[in-house]
Amino acid sequence: MMPDSLIDLASRLFVGPVWPASILAILLVIYALLSLLGIFDLGLNAPDFDPTPSLGAELTRLIPLNWDFMQGIGGSTIRWTNFGRLPIILWGSVFAVAFWMFSYGLWHQYDSIKYMDDWLTSSVLATRNFVLAVGITKILTQPMLKHFIPPPSYDHQSLLGETCEITTSKADSKFGQAKYRTEAAPLLLNVRTDGSIIRKGERARLIDFDSKKRIYTVTRISTENDS
Repeated sequence: MMPDSLIDLASRLFVGPVWPASILAILLVIYALLSLLGIFDLGLNAPDFDPTPSLGAELTRLIPLNWDFMQGIGGSTIRWTNFGRLPIILWGSVFAVAFWMFSYGLWHQYDSIKYMDDWLTSSVLATRNFVLAVGITKILTQPMLKHFIPPPSYDHQSLLGETCEITTSKADSKFGQAKYRTEAAPLLLNVRTDGSIIRKGERARLIDFDSKKRIYTVTRISTENDS
């Protein structure tokens, strides 16, 4: 029979909006233990993270907005949180702890007095806690960036002549983004073409830089398949 102390602890951990935070924390502990046993790799290298969604060019016909612009906003927002700029296990650990502390502390000290622990209310409160946790994770992980991302050593002069990869559905003379791979996280560049249309995944060469707009001009790199 389970001791009353464990029953009380479980009732405090798995209630209302504390549920998802507790489950995330448990999964993180399990992952860490399996990593120590050598079953999983902790992965302490910053990932090669492409922040642009890969939904396909077909979706742009169904959305009345500039989807490439939305992709850029989404990628910038994700990078703002430092996700993808640090090892995922490190970022995830900070987030999981913050998420659990907000969820547990706010529920037992404040929320449980005012709200019922039904699914709708718990979902709203969990979303609030998620946003708060992302914000505090950004603050706590910001000083860590210098240990995983070297100081910027790339300027527009050193990048000219280098190749990049288009990450938006296409790049043309009006809009486009590309990534330039580095030893750390790839650089996300705003680009315009020299008149041609370059599709997502194709490589281009950086040939010019507008210092006022901070936009690179790129030209398509011909391949053997080009006629």
